[in-house]
Amino acid sequence: MTDRIPETYSLSAADFQPAEMYFLMRDSIVPRPIAWVSTIDGTGASNIAPFSFFNVCCPDPPVLGFSCGPRGDNHNDANYVPKDTYANIRANGEFVVNLTPESLVDEMIRSAEDLPAGQSEFAHAGLIEAPSTVVKPPRVAGTPVAYECKLYDIIDIGINKWIMGTVVHVHIDASVYAGERDGKRHRVDLLKNVGQRPIGRLGRANYVRIREIETRMRKDGPN
Repeated sequence: MTDRIPETYSLSAADFQPAEMYFLMRDSIVPRPIAWVSTIDGTGASNIAPFSFFNVCCPDPPVLGFSCGPRGDNHNDANYVPKDTYANIRANGEFVVNLTPESLVDEMIRSAEDLPAGQSEFAHAGLIEAPSTVVKPPRVAGTPVAYECKLYDIIDIGINKWIMGTVVHVHIDASVYAGERDGKRHRVDLLKNVGQRPIGRLGRANYVRIREIETRMRKDGPN
């Protein structure tokens, strides 16, 4: 162990243009899980798009959240143009967060292409719409876990929208459902089916597959 401090570039956040900070965060905070969010518009037309600024907000109430930027992710443009996902959730208050598996990574990437409003990314990417149970937007057939959500809140943070949804129903693929373990029901094991392992987002057009896994037990748990 050396006491030498490595050379670094020490930069003030004020020195960054909004787009520059976006790229720094996108390319350094990795890997990130991908929320594949499905919605419907006012006519009932389906929409789906991936968002990697995504995570769990709270387990009780069960709330998931993701950041939705402007169309084209142009953070230097003061003229905010909303993405269809935000517009649809604002209009009807429902969406589904589908976890993105390895087996559908190409379809996920195709679904990110900028289509005209009202044109379904499901059809464009060759995805099968599976009916949801509580909410109107469909889920993606073949995903390991799909969370049906009702809008909890939307927080404006700069030009982005932090969208939170309360989970009202869950679909778990049978191949990753682990049942009861350690006294807890409805556990999942996303590692036992390689094709159903979630893909992670890195910087630029790079993604990562879950392969090398290490177990490190904590002395005080939980493990």
